Amino acid sequence: MYTEDPATGASTMRALVVTGPAEHGLERVPCPRPGPDQALVAVTHVALCGTDLRLLRGTLHDAEYPVVPGHEWAGVVRAAPGRPELVGQPVVGHNFLPCGGCQWCERGAQNLCLALDEVGFSLPGAFAEAFCLPAENLRPLPEGLSGAEGCLVEPLCVAIHAVERAGELTGRTVGVLGAGAVGLLVAQLAVAGGAKSVTVADPSAHRRTIAADLGLGVRPDLQAWHEDPQDVVFDATGVAAVFPDGLVATQQGGTYVLVGYSGEDRTPFEPSAVMLRELTVVGSLSGVGMIDRALRAVADGSVRLGPLLSEALPLSEYRSVLDIPAERAPLRNIFFVDQDSSRGEGTA
Repeated sequence: MYTEDPATGASTMRALVVTGPAEHGLERVPCPRPGPDQALVAVTHVALCGTDLRLLRGTLHDAEYPVVPGHEWAGVVRAAPGRPELVGQPVVGHNFLPCGGCQWCERGAQNLCLALDEVGFSLPGAFAEAFCLPAENLRPLPEGLSGAEGCLVEPLCVAIHAVERAGELTGRTVGVLGAGAVGLLVAQLAVAGGAKSVTVADPSAHRRTIAADLGLGVRPDLQAWHEDPQDVVFDATGVAAVFPDGLVATQQGGTYVLVGYSGEDRTPFEPSAVMLRELTVVGSLSGVGMIDRALRAVADGSVRLGPLLSEALPLSEYRSVLDIPAERAPLRNIFFVDQDSSRGEGTA
């Protein structure tokens, strides 16, 4: 995993470093050393989500540079000074480090923490051979779950929080806009939560096929819902322009949950459409504190992760996915990290 510099004796490793908007490459960087309460995790698999793609393409407006991305991952503990029993354990984990002292943390809403740190954004992430995380943030990778599937635990946390924000789903009709990873996880959870029907809308035939194979209803768009609005609509598209039509697709008195991130994009809509139809519009941010519930959802069969995966690529080929058209893009781009290889050294 590590290479020692013969001149300095310092250990280095490979990492994807983003130094500015659309400026990135694989570099050799110093190996992290875990503190007393931390663990050093050797990464086996890491995924690129839509937010990561924005970061690499230079369109993430609040990005901090330089940064090593990667917040959807699985790995093996290599060192844990305060928890030696963890060494050798395959793990997943949650990536958030709330301050614990602000008004939102005191209310139990750590996802709204005013000084929240997150692996892959404000802290070095998992697009590297290794990274450090508080040992208390780690959970064993469930037996029978692959490292690639482990990468989907983080988006599953996001989906669980979104479903929680929607309120009771039993007996209600549910529409999900966007058949990406989060959308399909939300849809599966809605089925498990007793929804009367769950239908996913996405223009991609490939993604609709995956949704149908999961037993979900599918539509190419949301136009049919204008005549047959849904009690609860989850917007997992990350496309701001969908918002006005999504409101129309929501039954009067219904709930619209916005879980897809659209950055600084804007779109016009009529506020009176919310008032006159008594719609409840809910935002849902991240999945802080949901990892144990996510692992239970996997264990009890509420969700299937395998059908959402594409073939894993070596880390050195990360650039090959940056320009794939949205309609052909996999739900998640998964990469494996070859700990015994030095391929990809230097700037890509």
